[in-house]
Amino acid sequence: DLAQLLLPQKNVEVIQGKMVVLQASYTGSEIQKNTVIWNFMSSSTEMVISFVGGALSRSTSQFAGRVGFVHSMPNTNLSLYINNTKASDSGKYMCQVVIPGGQGFTGELTLNVKVPPSVPVCQVKGRPVLKGNITLACNSNDGKPAPEYRWTKTSPTSEVFFPPAQNETAGTLKLNNLSSNMSGKYMCTSSNTAGVETCYINLEVITSTNAGMIAGVTFGCIVALVLIIIFLIFLWTRRKDAEEDLANEIKEDAQAPKRVSWAKSGTGSDIISKNGTLSSIHTSTYPRDTQNHHHYPHSDTASILTATGSTAGYHSQPPADATLERSLPGYNTNPSLPRGPSGPPSTNGSSQHTSVPRPASAQPQIPRPPMLPTTVTAANISRMGGVPIMVPAQNQAGSLV
Repeated sequence: DLAQLLLPQKNVEVIQGKMVVLQASYTGSEIQKNTVIWNFMSSSTEMVISFVGGALSRSTSQFAGRVGFVHSMPNTNLSLYINNTKASDSGKYMCQVVIPGGQGFTGELTLNVKVPPSVPVCQVKGRPVLKGNITLACNSNDGKPAPEYRWTKTSPTSEVFFPPAQNETAGTLKLNNLSSNMSGKYMCTSSNTAGVETCYINLEVITSTNAGMIAGVTFGCIVALVLIIIFLIFLWTRRKDAEEDLANEIKEDAQAPKRVSWAKSGTGSDIISKNGTLSSIHTSTYPRDTQNHHHYPHSDTASILTATGSTAGYHSQPPADATLERSLPGYNTNPSLPRGPSGPPSTNGSSQHTSVPRPASAQPQIPRPPMLPTTVTAANISRMGGVPIMVPAQNQAGSLV
């Protein structure tokens, strides 16, 4: 008759993630023979923990691994603990003591697991222009019980807002007829009995000057981007043209040197006037034979062997007792004409001569040399005492390469 079940707290609150203790005690004898059961009352009844016939049994579903008796059983203290509480743990809990062959006892309590508000999100609805209207909004996705919201201005000056401008339940703040002094930093506080979180937003009221500055900066960025694109296109075009020019220079084939018509001439004056530049001149001075023999004197000859294999010869400057006319292939063979020292060469490469009378005693009798062949070959040059040499080939413009 003296046995009873006591639950001192009918409503228990806990913050999500914390541990909670559901207190219960039993007064009576022979507790070791009795059965103790804790049940969670939701859409269906779920056993949390039980002690039956000296054996302990725990839930294998929602509360698995998180529940237990505060004191080792059997014990008159039937308190239950729940670790790492969740929002889903909120609800009614029932403790039962079953006495074999007798009347049992039942007690109930309510557990409320509170959830702190999540970090709110602050945003501006509308365009903050001068003389315009905007709404500052703040909202937390989580929170139990539902959080309340309060807007305050923190800088450059502090300001507190009240209804109807501020709605603490919806988390909105209406700002009408904006002015430049309403610019600043605004803070929203989301709070409930489980915790507090805040968020901030910087409000900049756009004046006409600011609008023009923003438009100017935007336009300048667009112009700069266009100029950069044009410059890159210009560089790409120049590089492409340079590569094409280089490819054309590499692909241009050099034409083989041609045998010029003047190289076929046998006269030294033509060679000198049309060529203008000699690669090499080999001059030899031999003693003159004053007697009339049948052999011919060695000729002072420089030979030119072109890249095409043809040769053309000319006479170098004669010794002091001879003239330029006699050294060239087409000189005047009339011994009766007076000979004199050669004058300066003309602009076309030929020599200008002046006739200066010489004493009869100074004019030796020189036999008339044979006519040189029109076409001079390497064999003729060697037989005549000359040395064939190579001369540079000519390009199409006629200059030596």
